[in-house]
Amino acid sequence: MSKPVLNIGLIGYQFMGKAHSNAYRQANHFFDLPVEINMHTICGRNEAAVTKAAETYGWKNVETDWRKVLENPEIDVIDISTPGN
Repeated sequence: MSKPVLNIGLIGYQFMGKAHSNAYRQANHFFDLPVEINMHTICGRNEAAVTKAAETYGWKNVETDWRKVLENPEIDVIDISTPGN
């Protein structure tokens, strides 16, 4: 029986975005989770840089407007990994 899918939206793609992407990629390998993690959308202001990050880290979709990530009904979890200052 397949597990339900949990779609993740990540806002931020630099240092912490890279760390969080790695954690999402590895989570199902290390833990017996009740869901399958799906790296749905990564978001950042610089389209070229966030597109490269998506390709490098394994995200399926790219967005440059964080509001669209929040409004996307397919996304179950929003992870904000932007600088805190």
